[in-house]
Amino acid sequence: MQNNELNGDGLVQSSLRSLLRQQRSANLLKRSQQKIRARQAGQHLSVYKGRGMDFAESRVYMSGDDIRAMDWKVTARTGIAHTKVFQEERERPILIWTDLRSAMFFATRGRFKSVLAAEISSLLIWKSWLDGDRAGGMIVGAGEHIEIRPARSKSKILQLLQHLSNYSQALYKQGATAPQKEVESLAQSWKRLRRVTSSGSQVYILSDFRGLDAAAEKQLVLVSRHAAITLICISDPFEVHLPDLPKGKTLRFSLTDGLRFLRVNFANRKVRHQYESHHQQLLKQLDQLSNKIKANLIHISTTDDDNQRLGKLIRGAL
Repeated sequence: MQNNELNGDGLVQSSLRSLLRQQRSANLLKRSQQKIRARQAGQHLSVYKGRGMDFAESRVYMSGDDIRAMDWKVTARTGIAHTKVFQEERERPILIWTDLRSAMFFATRGRFKSVLAAEISSLLIWKSWLDGDRAGGMIVGAGEHIEIRPARSKSKILQLLQHLSNYSQALYKQGATAPQKEVESLAQSWKRLRRVTSSGSQVYILSDFRGLDAAAEKQLVLVSRHAAITLICISDPFEVHLPDLPKGKTLRFSLTDGLRFLRVNFANRKVRHQYESHHQQLLKQLDQLSNKIKANLIHISTTDDDNQRLGKLIRGAL
């Protein structure tokens, strides 16, 4: 058995090494060099043209065109003056908000939600860097957070990945057993996010969205006024639907945070209904919010393998 299997790397915690490996998968998400609708960013080739880095086309010279852009080859071949037209290329700020609060330290199968959040964040960070964008992020844990503003710097990327690893491993070591600090609400954290998000940014929110309320939604609405948002909801099958109840038997589960144990009996149909309705209400709330702020909404499960996860991210218009 390898050492990373012994310490739960990639299952219940994320090491820096495992986050660095996400660069391979990021190559599959790397943006093609075809024209993209966005006007802001990195190698985002805009539909409005000027003197940029990428050649778009040649057209007949018109009065007022910059003579420095003359296409002498086409002019010589056709006998008609032509000028070159370029597509603008700008750097786009990418901000990745990652939820590593204690509630994310959970799974009944597959990877823990916190591990998925760290790995997908790493994937998006590498993708942004490969696309030529400026990547930064916010990581939120129990009672603390860290901010790294977008930069086109590999050292900043490595710094952000190291923080993701540190937060993930701290969550693994402490779990829910350590004395709980005051947890910052989503509304408070997204208010911080709004303050550091510059106009034209792409913002990714990775969370299970526990604690989503009207105040938090208000902050995301404000962010969406000057930035594009993608919501990535991470959940475990146990949260979506409880296992079917065997006939004539009780359905009891043992839950643990590593120190304490809790036995729960879901044989009571009213309790089952309330439990499942709570998650369905959250999904409905997220769907309405994504429509309101015109955000992409991607659902990732702890049971998704690497190919399923990449497929969902690609279909989510990353």
